Amino acid sequence: MFCTQCGQSLEANLNFCPRCGTSLNGATPRASKKLLRPLKDNWIAGVCNGFAQYFAIDVTVVRLAWLATLLLAGTGLLAYLICWFVIPRESLA
Repeated sequence: MFCTQCGQSLEANLNFCPRCGTSLNGATPRASKKLLRPLKDNWIAGVCNGFAQYFAIDVTVVRLAWLATLLLAGTGLLAYLICWFVIPRESLA
């Protein structure tokens, strides 16, 4: 079996060419999930909303969990500030 895009010899059980990424059996590639801070629906910096979208859970659950780490362990504020600066903003496009 050969890739129609780059001509590399391939094994018969592959769905994508390892060299160029071309779909071989009509398979569609998985969309990669990225942790981003959204531009809308955020309270302070959008960190909790970003985690909620990434893990596909309700943002209220994430906010309550963050509040619990802030009150019980005391590390929630430092972790929030680090995430605020490390996690990129969602682009407009």
